[in-house]
Amino acid sequence: MFKTIEQIHHEYDGQWVFLIRCVPGEHNSIAGGEVVIASERRDKVLREMERYNNEESDTLLFYAGKIPEGVSVLL
Repeated sequence: MFKTIEQIHHEYDGQWVFLIRCVPGEHNSIAGGEVVIASERRDKVLREMERYNNEESDTLLFYAGKIPEGVSVLL
């Protein structure tokens, strides 16, 4: 089911989220998509993402929430 990025941030706050069937938004952003994996553990999401290797749509992995203090982010 499609959810907007705002809905995902609210519902999955503090979790790593993997989306398929992403819909483009303004200024090269993503407006939303279908959440297929979500977990507080990034390694779990990364392992489970493998089953979507052949997905023929745009995908996105991101952290929904405020980045915890002491955590580095690479863009």
